[in-house]
Amino acid sequence: MRKTPPLRKGDVIAICAPAGPVDSERLERGVARLSSAGYVPEIAEGVLASERYLAGDDGHRARQLEWALTLPEARAVMAARGGYGSTRLLPLIDWKRAVRRPKLLVGFSDVTAILSYLSTRLSLPCIHGPMAAADLALRYDAPAFDAFVRLAAGEVSPREPWGGPMERVRGGAAQGRLAGGCLSVITSLLGTPYEPDFRGALLFLEDVGEPAYRIDRMLTQWIQSGRLAKISGILAGRMAPAPHETEEDLRGLFHAAGKRLSVPVWYGFPAGHEGKNVALPFGVRGRVDAKGRLFLLESPVETR
Repeated sequence: MRKTPPLRKGDVIAICAPAGPVDSERLERGVARLSSAGYVPEIAEGVLASERYLAGDDGHRARQLEWALTLPEARAVMAARGGYGSTRLLPLIDWKRAVRRPKLLVGFSDVTAILSYLSTRLSLPCIHGPMAAADLALRYDAPAFDAFVRLAAGEVSPREPWGGPMERVRGGAAQGRLAGGCLSVITSLLGTPYEPDFRGALLFLEDVGEPAYRIDRMLTQWIQSGRLAKISGILAGRMAPAPHETEEDLRGLFHAAGKRLSVPVWYGFPAGHEGKNVALPFGVRGRVDAKGRLFLLESPVETR
């Protein structure tokens, strides 16, 4: 993995909008959070553009992302928000140029299309974590933000349980390279040149607003494609069940998926759309013990 230097106070974070349109007040609130933590936010030109459900047309958003990834003084790139549109940018970016000087990419939701491509295909660790005009503005959680700060600074010990214990749904311990994201987003990459490579992965999956049958359908597609045949385990994020359904229904779906794949399954890692959004590194090794505790065996940034 091509790791970046740790993110410190005084470092520049480039903010761009690769997906949905950005609310100016929310962006201002999130940028203030980053500034108060000691970072120096630099906002892409035209970040408030809007075209229906997108933050401007594909070319405009691609230029924003390329600007952020190539900004010489930036140490990290943070998405303003998710929504929809990140997958449309993947063929438009000159990735060889964009990752010549690697930066730590941070985001979740729709942005996991880019996170999964970078971390599994281009060997660049990323952080599934906060976004400036999303959770930093709408559901700010100080401990979760502190977890991001420590993770990005390379200050997390491999002996430290990360994110709190999960519910063991099936099996025991497992170890692998952390990967995954929003299930519906990464499923849209199947069969494309940007399909993530999940071989050997401890696969984190979460989503929002999806009834059980749709989650079942997406998991089934992944399993039948053969792309999950070599994963080491599944970490499911805590998700809000659809009306007339329960979390037990969701646990049952992931249990069934784990049984079909013969891998362990845990439920309730606090990252994603529901509740807390604890930063989770992609592209680096992790281990879950028999008690459902995650340990980060590797940092997403350079350490001594």
